[in-house]
Amino acid sequence: MLKMSFYNGTLDRAKAKEVVESTDKTLKYRLGFAYRGAKAIPIEKEKALHVIENECCLDVDETDTEIVLNAYTSNDML
Repeated sequence: MLKMSFYNGTLDRAKAKEVVESTDKTLKYRLGFAYRGAKAIPIEKEKALHVIENECCLDVDETDTEIVLNAYTSNDML
């Protein structure tokens, strides 16, 4: 199970891409903090790979049923 974060330096984009490419789990994307109301929405595999490649501030959390890609903006980091 993946649990990676840009914040603490554990984000390995190559490993995340590898897992996303080979998974059958539901992929979701969230922009911002869940506790501030940001919702995770289902996305396609191609979009997930694009997010992993291009989002600067990214967390990747895998559970038994889904993989959530959580991106943050500079406003979230204030």
